Order: sequence, then structure tokens, then C-alpha cells
Amino acid sequence: MKKTQTISMIFVLWVAAFLLASCAAATPQVIEVTREVPQTVVVTQVITQVVVLEPTPTATETPLPVTYPTWTPTSLPLPPTPNPGQVQSLKQQGFYVYYPIEGCGPSIVRRGFHVYVSMDGGKNAIRSDTDISSPHNIIGYALPGEHLKVIAGPVCSWGWLMWMVETDYGLTGWTPESDGKSFWLIPMVAPQ
Repeated sequence: MKKTQTISMIFVLWVAAFLLASCAAATPQVIEVTREVPQTVVVTQVITQVVVLEPTPTATETPLPVTYPTWTPTSLPLPPTPNPGQVQSLKQQGFYVYYPIEGCGPSIVRRGFHVYVSMDGGKNAIRSDTDISSPHNIIGYALPGEHLKVIAGPVCSWGWLMWMVETDYGLTGWTPESDGKSFWLIPMVAPQ
């Protein structure tokens, strides 16, 4: 058994000596292999050295941070202070101005009225509930001049007078008539 191991060891040493002698005697050969890999990465191999070329970095757009509004009681409208000039002007035009809910703005609208959104302001938000402090309950908008039918209400939300309305295209929700200073829902029928 020892004799076989000795012969194997001598053979391995002989092969190693042969390889070392052939490497030392010969001049080194340079073999260059180049191939393309996906994503335009080029790999070059010279004898035993591997060089990986990195792609040139390109500018990327950094997304802007998203900011969400925070709602605090100070960001909500103040309780209504009626605008005597506008209330008087509406009375002179023949509108019956009344105060349906104590502590809330005046009204010229009643349940069952057909109204349009005032041309003096912007669009009226239509909400799934009466809370005007949340932007998350807006389900649509009524544009200036748009026809609405008043089907329920009124409700007071942070001093704003809210009515449940239905649009001509079937959207039903709550929208404000007045904040005590301005009127955004105007009856379709001229006052008598």
C-alpha cells in the first residue's frame, strides 16, 4: 500500500515539475477573449485576469416628495358672519332670506328647489357626507351654472349650510349653499 502511495506522490511531483518548467521556459502568451453580455456589459479575459467594464452612469430623475395637507381646526372656516350687504341685496331682489339652523349661515333655498351653482364663485364640491373639513369625501363637482335639485337638508357643517343635491347625471351628495358671507346655490325660479 505504501509503495502505491509513493509512486502516486512521485508522479504528482513529476507533473508539477514539468508544468513549472514549461511555464518558465516559454514566453507567456496573451489570449484575449471579448464577448458581450446583456445590458452592454463587456467582459475581457487576459490569461487569468478578468476585467468587467461598468456602464457609464446616466442621470435619473429624482421623484419629488409627496406632501399631504394636514387638517387642523385652525385651517377650517370661521363661524359665519352674515354679509349684511348681500343679504339685503337678496331681499331687495325678492328672495326670502331665512336662518334655518342657529349658528349657521342664512339660506334662500328649500328642499325640493331646483337651483344652479352661482356664476360668481368656482365649482361646488359634492361630498359623500356633510363634513367640509375632509378632502377625502369629495365625490364630484358642480360647475358654475350647473343645474341641481335639492333633495334633503339643510345641515350645518363648520358654519356652512349644506344641502343634499342631485345632479342631472345622477350624482347625489352634499354641497354648500352658503358660508354666511356668500351664496353658491341660487334658485332657478325668479322670486315672486
